[in-house]
Amino acid sequence: MPLIYSAANLVEAQLVVDELRAGGIRTRITGSYLSGAIGELPPSEVIGVWLDETQHDERARLIIQDFEATRQQPESDWQCANCGEWAGREFGACWKCGQSRPAE
Repeated sequence: MPLIYSAANLVEAQLVVDELRAGGIRTRITGSYLSGAIGELPPSEVIGVWLDETQHDERARLIIQDFEATRQQPESDWQCANCGEWAGREFGACWKCGQSRPAE
């Protein structure tokens, strides 16, 4: 079970987990119970996202790269090409069918 992402906070960790789950990758968050220690310890050393299955390491890293890239860009809401549902700009996958957000 390798560490795949060190998060700045619990919300960021959950967003990464949601993106990975939308891609069919099982993960877990560790360190959430230590969030009270943030300030004494750097957040990136406290909260982590871990893969349940090591064979998905490379694909998980690509999903995380895409997630981080979309967070850097101010974007608008988007419509899923698969099911037509509207998703908020912060989502990299459709909440209804799991289809990945199209590259712009």
